[in-house]
Amino acid sequence: MIRYFQGREAHNFPYETDEMFRLRARQFRDRLNWNVKVEAGCEIDEFDRMNPLYLVSVDEESGEVAGCLRFLSTTGPTMMKRVFDQYFDQPFDIETPLVWECTRFSVEPLIAKRRVTPTGLCKTTFELMQGGCEVAMMAGVEQIVGIFDRFMVRIYRRAGWAPEIIASTDRLGSDTIFIGLWDVSSASLRSMRDRSGVMDSVLEEERPLKAVA
Repeated sequence: MIRYFQGREAHNFPYETDEMFRLRARQFRDRLNWNVKVEAGCEIDEFDRMNPLYLVSVDEESGEVAGCLRFLSTTGPTMMKRVFDQYFDQPFDIETPLVWECTRFSVEPLIAKRRVTPTGLCKTTFELMQGGCEVAMMAGVEQIVGIFDRFMVRIYRRAGWAPEIIASTDRLGSDTIFIGLWDVSSASLRSMRDRSGVMDSVLEEERPLKAVA
């Protein structure tokens, strides 16, 4: 299931917040070898101080944090504008309340192995994607923008929610990195539900959202 909360609410979710930052450290520093700042086992950056919206996938049986992602409105500071724009030649200046930026998409592989959808695919990945689409629709968001590598292109296509690729670069490492736009719609949600076999909402509960920074 997906538990979601904003940065200003993180003190109400101490376990989920701490485990999310620790998962991010394992994902981006230990597994992907990215140059991220890790302190006391937690990966936290400047954008975590900007009241983002967090989605956390929680295993229903164990209560463990299985995955997470972060949303920021493109009307404020984003990683696209402050970190990644220098690496891309194609212009992708996006600044509208109708588009959110998604970053720090993380899945705990040891938990993912035992969590599968009715169709046999990774439940954590689908929870994060379906939950992200659900929450964005609730907020009136029309698109999501994000950065991903070539491996994730196959994951998104398999999940039934493939982005439109708007830019790419080979200047961030040994593999090509892409920027994509995902359409947020009931059709997108139906497509993912058909692939996963998870037909009901993945949200633990629907809670009102204040403006995402």
